[in-house]
Amino acid sequence: MPNSKKKEVKKAEKKVVQEVKKNDELVIDLDAIAIPAAIIVAGLIIAGAILLTNKGKDTTIDPTGNTDTANQEEFPAAETVIGNSPYLGDIKKAKVAIVEYTDFQCPYCERHATDTKPTILKDYVDTGKIIYVVRNFPLDFHGQIAIDSANAGLCVNELGGSSKFFDFYSKGFSKTSTDELAAIAQSLGVNMDKYNTCMAENRYQDQITKDMADGTAAGVSGTPGFVIGVLDKDGNVTGKLIAGAYPYESFKVIIDEMLKK
Repeated sequence: MPNSKKKEVKKAEKKVVQEVKKNDELVIDLDAIAIPAAIIVAGLIIAGAILLTNKGKDTTIDPTGNTDTANQEEFPAAETVIGNSPYLGDIKKAKVAIVEYTDFQCPYCERHATDTKPTILKDYVDTGKIIYVVRNFPLDFHGQIAIDSANAGLCVNELGGSSKFFDFYSKGFSKTSTDELAAIAQSLGVNMDKYNTCMAENRYQDQITKDMADGTAAGVSGTPGFVIGVLDKDGNVTGKLIAGAYPYESFKVIIDEMLKK
């Protein structure tokens, strides 16, 4: 290959690498790629960067809140169980359950809790149509604080019941220390001696591990993840999976579908 061509290839490769590294954005100026060899190099770099960029992230969707999301997206069939997890609603009357798999360090989980869950509770839980269940899915890369937050919530549930748990749920996101978690528990009026013992024993590690195993079996790979389906007398939930912080309208379509079964 002539030296002039070799220089063009090296120059194009260097520019492609620089563009891929910049802010994790995959922006390629194809005008800079002068020959087929450089195009091949660019393709390999893009593929590798996509894998590295998407690996192990919290899941979300286009934040535009498209009201037609549930009609446009394919939500796969899924099954899970409610286990011994805290829930809101009348389990004796409800035909449908939402099982949320959450991580208290996940910003998209927090967004769902703030923006979407209240409307679901008002329209479907408060009216007795469904129950809303929360299970834990702390992601590895969020570290020990994600596990501590999950354990803290379950300790509060043990000491104060589901209503106190859901109060904790609304306040427990994005905390950075166990002291902050303890402050929430204290504000909810639980017995702090018993709470501290529960935390020191890491009492709910096995339940958290079971939550994660059940979530994975249902197809959950990131947070938040939701199984919405028909609830049977044994606590099994058969329906569909929503993987991500979708808008209320997506939940409504699937909930209404399940209520008709």
